Parts: sequence; structure tokens; C-alpha cells
Amino acid sequence: MAMAEVTRYVEVLLPLKLRNTLTYRIPEEEIGVGSWVLAPLRGHQVLGVVTRVCDKAPTDVRLSTIASVTAVLDKPAVSEAELAFWHAVADYYLCTPGEVFKAAYNAGLQKQLQLPAKEKKQRAKNKVPPPHEVVLNPLSDSQQKALGQIRKGFGAHKPVLLHGATGSGKTEIYLHLAAEQLAQGRDVLYLVPEIAVSQQLRQRIEAVFGDRLLVFHSRTTIPQRYRVIDTLRRNSSPRILLGTRSAVFLPFRQLGLVIVDEEHDRSYKQDDMAPRYNGRDAALMLAAQRGADVLLGSATPSLESLFNVETRKFARALLPQRYHGGSDPVIEIIDTTQARRLGNMQGSFSRKLLKEMAAVLAAGQQVMVFRSRRAYAPTVQCEACGEVATCPHCHVALSYHKFNSTLSCHYCGYHRPYTLRCTSCGEVALAERGAGTEKIEEELREAFPERTIVRFDADTTENRTAQERMIRDFSAGRTDILVGTQMITKGFDFERLAMVVIVSADSLFAVQDFRSDERAFQLLTQLMGRAGRRGQQGRIVIQTFQPDHPVLQRLQQGQTQNTGETAALLAERKAFTYPPYVRMISVTVKDKYEGRVWNVCRLIQEAAQAIGLNGSGEIAGSGAGLSGNGEIAGPVTPAVDVIAGEHIAQFWIKLPRTRSLVATKRALYERLDQIEQDFKGHTAILIDVDPA
Repeated sequence: MAMAEVTRYVEVLLPLKLRNTLTYRIPEEEIGVGSWVLAPLRGHQVLGVVTRVCDKAPTDVRLSTIASVTAVLDKPAVSEAELAFWHAVADYYLCTPGEVFKAAYNAGLQKQLQLPAKEKKQRAKNKVPPPHEVVLNPLSDSQQKALGQIRKGFGAHKPVLLHGATGSGKTEIYLHLAAEQLAQGRDVLYLVPEIAVSQQLRQRIEAVFGDRLLVFHSRTTIPQRYRVIDTLRRNSSPRILLGTRSAVFLPFRQLGLVIVDEEHDRSYKQDDMAPRYNGRDAALMLAAQRGADVLLGSATPSLESLFNVETRKFARALLPQRYHGGSDPVIEIIDTTQARRLGNMQGSFSRKLLKEMAAVLAAGQQVMVFRSRRAYAPTVQCEACGEVATCPHCHVALSYHKFNSTLSCHYCGYHRPYTLRCTSCGEVALAERGAGTEKIEEELREAFPERTIVRFDADTTENRTAQERMIRDFSAGRTDILVGTQMITKGFDFERLAMVVIVSADSLFAVQDFRSDERAFQLLTQLMGRAGRRGQQGRIVIQTFQPDHPVLQRLQQGQTQNTGETAALLAERKAFTYPPYVRMISVTVKDKYEGRVWNVCRLIQEAAQAIGLNGSGEIAGSGAGLSGNGEIAGPVTPAVDVIAGEHIAQFWIKLPRTRSLVATKRALYERLDQIEQDFKGHTAILIDVDPA
């Protein structure tokens, strides 16, 4: 007598914003937790990961509605440790595990997973790298001392903050520690904030570790990224992985060390979609889960990390001297208000500065010019009626790009041809206002026609090959002046760079944010570190309308984030109840109908009240600390309150760092998620934990 067929079921996690896994029947083949499957959903086949196998269907699901898994893919399974990490990230950043899954495997990688494996080629690609002689540079006495402090911190099972001056040789310490881990058969994750930084660093690491280096970031192709993932899953040979923030989701088998270089950098924060995670903090979570050591490096550490040092959650190692010796750069501040009054300005530059640049170039050295805004002109205005050209879809001014003669919106991407005719009054009277990197480049070409000048910003570096060529040419001395935005501040090492110029430094202080001064100081310090890195004294020249600004005075007086300065900054944060003394969450409401935005805001206020949040009415804290479960401020409209046709309102929530924090966050998420569902997706509610 034939035995009755036993039906089995699986819970499948899909890369979608779903609160729960979905139940499917499974075929008679081997399947387990972590298996990759194709599952039907609303007429489509969706890639999923099995999170549970069971013999009985859930009691709250009708058997007739349970579909069968379409296929089980012959791919290495997702480990239970990976699944646990996805859930931990989702819990902390108030999103669904499916959204974390999607961040780990975007649409391109999902499609690549579904392709049949080419066994012969695959085996070749996953072969163990040949032995490579690891040759490391000797460490200086100060580096050896810092290395000892790092090992002591690791021995106490603490993350370590390597607080080292720019040009002090932090990278060499990273490489020594990485070599030790690889020799012990353990993987190393080396995070950098920007892709541009990884290009120059890659060559340096490759020279030491050869084929043991893997690179993972958004500028590598989908097949290349998939090969990295497949190599880590299949290969027992230890690797060093150089990547940007998304590399925290890679499937490491034996993770021994996580390095987060420039740990303070805002680029580690994912802002545009869930999970809105910070790569540094996610790396700390990953390392804690895997029992790996963590080394955070920066010349200008974040106050959050310094707070963790003060509270002994982190250990600290100090590296105060530059590796090649030399003194700190000379800092010169030029008052552009006075220079204009005396007729000493030539376009965006003071005549004195142009003379100093000419002297540097004549000596065979290089100059780097920083401007925080790209484009030719940030705005254009009609001289007849005063109207500023704005985006029809956003409440923001259009920027003029001369290289393609367009007016462009840097928020939604809208653009139109640039003509001098005003769309408001019809007069041919449009004029550019301000100067972005493109105009700065043009002015420098006029001032130094015989010199090679290159612009390095988002408009010129979309092509990876072009980006690499620009960095290579400047490093080799084939470029005299490099003009760029924040991209040029990140960890580059240029031997001939003697002068760094900051044009319109005031834009760094214009942002109304409790972190603005901290960020400005970090950025200026990073720029200082680019000059004079080979034993020579560099020079940094800052043009500003505010020469007495506290950040500039601090910089000129040679102040750094020492213990006393850190204590003062932290005391200010504590007085106004700001991170790191509280947890902050921003809640953004978006909808094409303004009335619906405010209806949803009213419901959010009611939900906040229901979970014990007090309405403070102000974004700034009162200084009296937080009462109850926390405070909510808003709704307020941001500076740009319409983007891509959607109206925007925001709330700011502060939660005390108490035992009730996790429960309050969870209650908040559940209520906001329910409100969003009630509006059937017409209104978006975006949650950002620890906004940057």
C-alpha cells in the first residue's frame, strides 16, 4: 500500500517591504534554512530565502491559498548568521528584514543569482589564490606604540578608535593588522567612505596582498560583485575585502577584523531608502555578532565615537605625529569682505591668493581647490524682475551647468536648456549668481592658462575610468591644479601637493544643524591633511566672509579634539539633549497632496502621545533633559519642502538612552507602519534612526 505524500512548508523571506515572511509548499527535494528559492507572488516570480522549514502550515493561513515554491536554486545557502544580522539591522533601523535583504542583494544581484552556474569557469574563478609574499613597511616608533594600544583594546574585547593625525600612517597599521588576521585564516573587512578613495587604496593593498584582495562597491559591475559574493561563500581561503558601506552585508565565513577608515564621514550613512543605516554602526553590529575585532580610524573622530571612548565602551589609540615628519600646515584666512572693499578680488579669488598659488606652481608643486557646490552657478536670477529660476517639481533653485548649457535640479534631476530669457517676465536678463566648481575651474584657466587644471566632482566622475585617470594624473604630477567638492577630501595621498585652497568657506557654516560646526571642523582638518605629506610644510588658505567664526579660530589656533575640547563639545550636546546623550529619529511625511500630509501628521502626533512621547514644540532641547519616554518636535517644513512634486513635513524625536528605548522604538514603528498602511501607500512615512 502506497504511503500518503507528506506535504512540507517553508517560511520565505522576500526582498520586499513585508512585515512577515510568506508560507509556501515545497517540492520533494533537499531544502533547508538559507536555501534560495523562486516563489510566485502576484503573478511574478520573486527570489527569496528560506527562514524556516516545517511539516505543518500556520493555523492562520488557509491551505488552499498556499502556493508552491517554483524552484530551489543550486546556490550556496545564506547562513543563519547572515539572517540574524539582517534581522538585527531591521530591528535597530525600524524597517523590515525584507528591506535589509534588498539592500544586501539589489535587483541586479538577484537577477545574477537566478542565472545557471557555469561550472568550469566558476571553479576557476573560485580557486584558492596562489601564495603571495606579504611585504610590509616597517612601523615607526609612534606607530608601534599605537599598535600596542590597539592590541590592548582588542584584548579587552573592545572596539578601538585610532585617533591619528592626517598623514600619520594609519593605513600602514591597518595593513599590519590585516596581515595577522589573514595568516590566522580569518577574513578582513576594510571599509572606506567613498568609491574614489578605494581606487587609490586598492593599488596599495594589492601590492601587499595580491589576489587575496576583493573589491566591492557600486561602481564595480553586477557580475563582478556577484563573483565577490560567490567567492566568499564557496572559498575557505581568507580574504581582505575593500568596500564601501554596503560591504557589511557580504557573506563572510570567518570574519576576524573590521576596519572603518574615516569613521566620522557622513558618506557612511544611507539616506535615500530603507534601511537608512550607518555603515560604521552596522559594522560594529556585525563584528559583535561574529566575534571580530573593530578598528575605527580618523584624524577627526565623530563625537559619538569620542563619547564611547569617554564612557569606556571603546578603547583609544593615539598617533599624533605625521609619518614623514614635518610640521602642521600654515593656515591663512583671507577676509573676502575686506578684499572686495579694497578692490583686491579677481572673480572668486583674492589677488594675494592668486600670487601665492603662482609661487607654489612655479616651484613645481601642486594646488588643490575646494568648493562645496558643483555646477557653474548655484542659481540664476532675472535682473529685470528679480525672479530666481526654480524647479517646477521642487521648491529649489536651478543650478546652471555651462558645460552642457542646462539649468538642472540637484534634487529630482529635472533639467532644461539654458537661455537668457526669463520665464516669468520674458526679458532677456538672466544672470548667474555665485560660483560652483565649474566656474572656479574656468576662472583658474584664465588666471593660469599655461597650467593643467582638472575638475573632480559628480559631473566629471560618473565614468569610473575617467575618475581613476584624474587621480592617477594628479598623483603623478601631470595635473597642476585639482578643483573639486567633498570628493577630494577623502584620504588621498599626493606627494607634490603643497597648497589647499577653500573658496567660499561660509557655505560650510550655513547649514542649520546641531552637527554643522563639527562637520565643518572635520572637513577643514581633512583638507589640511592633504597638503605637505612628505615632510614638507603645507599651506591651507581659507577665503571667508566670517574670519572670526569659532570653527576657523579653533582651526587657526591649532586646536584639535583633545580631551578638554571634546569635554566642552559633549557638555554642549548634553545641555541641549542631543546625540550622543539621546537617540534621535527623524520621521518624514511625503505626499503629492499637501492636505493629506498634514492629516497624516496629526495622526502621527496622536500616535506619539499614545506611546508616551511629549510634544516639546521645538527642535532644540530645553536643556532640562528628556521626560517620560521621550519628546517629539514638529511637524515642521524643511528648507526644501517640495521635492519631485511631493510635499514634505518632518518630525524630530528624541528618546532617552534607557531600558525602555527598544520598546519605545518598536511601538513607534508599529504605529507608523499602521498609519502608512491605512493610507494604502499614497503617503510615504520615512523613518531615519540616527540621522546624519
